Amino acid sequence: MLDGRVSETPDPESLVAFVERLAGSGSRGPAVRAATSRITGEVRSGRIPAGLRTLAASLESPVPPQSEADDGRPDSLLDVVGGEPLVVLSGVEADELARALAELTGYGMRVLLTGHDSARLDAVRSALPAAVAGRVVDRLPALAPSDLSRLRRLLATVGADAGSRAGQQLPEPSDLPSPADVAGCCERAGRTVAGAETAEARVVPGLLRELDADRRDAVTQVARCVRRSLGILAEAPDADRLREVVGRLVHGGLRTEFEELQGLAARQRDDRARFAAGPVVEPLEPLPDGADDTIRGYLDFLEAGGRSRTYFRPQAQRDAEPALSRFRVDGDTPHTLDHVAAIVNHLDLARRDDEIARLCTALGLALPRSAEDLPAMTEMLDRVAATARSVGALRHDVLFLQQDSPVAVPDLPAAERVAVAIVDYDEHGDPSEAGDELERLAAGLESAVPVGTGAPEHAAAVAALRAHDPAAYTTALEELGRARREVADRDELSALLGELATTAPDLARAWATDATAGTPGFGLLHPVPVQRLLSALPPADAADLVVVLGAGALQADDLLLTTAAPRLLAVVGSESRAASSGTTLVEVLNQASARFLRGTGDRTPAVPPAEAPEPADAPIVPVPAQQTGAGPALEVPAPRTGPPASATGSESLRPSTPSAMAPAVRED
Repeated sequence: MLDGRVSETPDPESLVAFVERLAGSGSRGPAVRAATSRITGEVRSGRIPAGLRTLAASLESPVPPQSEADDGRPDSLLDVVGGEPLVVLSGVEADELARALAELTGYGMRVLLTGHDSARLDAVRSALPAAVAGRVVDRLPALAPSDLSRLRRLLATVGADAGSRAGQQLPEPSDLPSPADVAGCCERAGRTVAGAETAEARVVPGLLRELDADRRDAVTQVARCVRRSLGILAEAPDADRLREVVGRLVHGGLRTEFEELQGLAARQRDDRARFAAGPVVEPLEPLPDGADDTIRGYLDFLEAGGRSRTYFRPQAQRDAEPALSRFRVDGDTPHTLDHVAAIVNHLDLARRDDEIARLCTALGLALPRSAEDLPAMTEMLDRVAATARSVGALRHDVLFLQQDSPVAVPDLPAAERVAVAIVDYDEHGDPSEAGDELERLAAGLESAVPVGTGAPEHAAAVAALRAHDPAAYTTALEELGRARREVADRDELSALLGELATTAPDLARAWATDATAGTPGFGLLHPVPVQRLLSALPPADAADLVVVLGAGALQADDLLLTTAAPRLLAVVGSESRAASSGTTLVEVLNQASARFLRGTGDRTPAVPPAEAPEPADAPIVPVPAQQTGAGPALEVPAPRTGPPASATGSESLRPSTPSAMAPAVRED
């Protein structure tokens, strides 16, 4: 037997044979032949109609229908049709069926109402409530099933609010500043500027903003040099003294003394290093006044070619010997040229030490304690000089930043504040400039749409920019994206409704009205005779339910109608009963374990034929309206019963053996 379950891929050829058996069980008129050709072609191409798949699977493996609601109340027709694909309904009058169909279309069912009796079709159509007249169509909409499905979805999601954005315009995505740029501007605008309490921090950024890039870069480089030099001086032990010296030098005070000290310290450092490996000079007594000049004169005498003698000593020697006797050179009394030169160098170094001490005292600097302090001292003096030059250059540049520049640099603290303000502007920008940029962005975004046409989301984005709130701006962008999708959906809805209105204007108006009223579904009802429906079966997903009137008189070939929609409702009325040959439409549905229901118009239990098993009462289907009165009793085959229910109630009450109409399994 064919495995016709929906979850697995059926064998196409077995389904083709099944369709041909269904078609061969009746008269095989032109409509049946056209339907058979159409269905077999789709099956072979892999497009198996859902209704056919369900019928085949139900005949192959019948399953019990769903039970009634847990509260004990019988299910409505809408509940039953929504839960079970194959249903047989008897004992229902035209007006009661019309109300049920109106309810089905109100919940979104696309119903094909068909039958061989045109009068019965007209009777049901005439009994339809006036409120659903717009949902009745003489032909299915020309829209593609995918477009029709999209239209119904849009009607359900945005249909009620379709007019809420009438007249609104949204800015283009290119008009929206990026969240990253806005966040950066907001961060700069909200930043606390270093030294914000000073006048320089408020004035300097405005001056720098008006400079050209090259000039601003040059001033920034000088400011960085000032900050770096002052930072190095701040690490020195006597930083306060050094800053004071720098301040004096900037204003020209003690410049001569500083330059002299700088030169002497460098020379003393070098000479101390050069003479450190020479003879060791040890003074024994202090020299009298003028004695150092006498010794230098004697050295000049010797270097000029004079000679020292034991007898008949030259005058220069006689004058210098008392002073030389006050020294020892490498432990000996000085008597050679090298000894005299070493004493002269010693005297020069001592004189320079005294001068360095005098200048340090004048400048307020610490005295070097030994020769080892001289390298650090010369390095410190060089830094002080470089700092003074940098500060002087900064004072000059700031003075000429602008004619009548409002920034004055009278002293070192002011220069430092100006340097901090310049570097801060270069690294972070001006907060007020960032605020101006945000205002420019807000004004540009506000003017992106004509005045009076902006959406609330647009206004929220502009307000977030002016409030310097990046989080609120990001949220507004997300809302604008949602609004843009709503507008796109609204435009698409309008276009699809317009396209639908070209072939089904009443349906388009009815659906639009239902959307405005909040109706949960958008269905339609298409009355069409069986022969016409079989001759031109609708495409897949064009209908949800086929309602077949007069099903009691139909043969199994009319079950080809299951290919028109995933669900089938067979309505049994007062028609003459079809001859029972095992292949009538109702008998096959019974074998497929279809749900049997009875309308409120027939309270008399169905009388089965003598050869049928003992029937089970079919539940009465409530239809939301007043009861219309009893109708004639019909001989409707009741559902076949299986074995009695066990104590646990777990066994099925439906047939468990495959039907003779089920597709045969192909054996490979």
